[in-house]
Amino acid sequence: MFKASVQILAVMLACLLPVVSRAAEAVEAVEAVEAVEAVEAAESGAASDTAPSRAPESEKAGRFGIALNTSTNGEVYPMRLVPTATFVTGRSALEAGVGFHPFIRKDQRILSGEFNYKYFPNGMDQTLSVYVIARLSYVNNALETFYPTTYHYLFLNAGYGVILCNNTKTYLGTNVTAGPFTYARSSENPYEGFEKDGLFDKVGVNLAFQFNVGYRF
Repeated sequence: MFKASVQILAVMLACLLPVVSRAAEAVEAVEAVEAVEAVEAAESGAASDTAPSRAPESEKAGRFGIALNTSTNGEVYPMRLVPTATFVTGRSALEAGVGFHPFIRKDQRILSGEFNYKYFPNGMDQTLSVYVIARLSYVNNALETFYPTTYHYLFLNAGYGVILCNNTKTYLGTNVTAGPFTYARSSENPYEGFEKDGLFDKVGVNLAFQFNVGYRF
């Protein structure tokens, strides 16, 4: 089961890489247009004594970073730690990480993968910055009880959050999201109600919370 979970995570990340690349290219194209408009606006106002405005330093080019997210939701308990790699460009942030449950019981193993897209309408160089977020998550929950059972969850959430930043590099943040989820279940339990379920056989709604601390290079 562990090998299958790792393979699912690998496929998930392989599928997300083209999306991340295209999203980054689209964001860069938009920023290029905004930069040209800013230069034209500055040139048109050159006759005045007002100095031309400049974009914040952190919004000029893409920046990589690292973050540690703590994730929990109403379907998979308990909390998970998700070490994450981040990429920030303009007002957008892309995050991808692999998580685990740090307080694992002997009869439970949790492995997860997350991809986040965050958009900051007012930029992210303020002390308190608000953002909207979309998240795709995979969680493997293996229960080694008397009848071993394994769940493969897929979550698609959206919501909003805030970050507190005292400079352009370190920050603290939190967000709340909601959205649909589905799961596949395999179990050795012979009783009715524990039969095998395929992915998308059942769909539900979940509420999730996340706290994070990060650093941008």
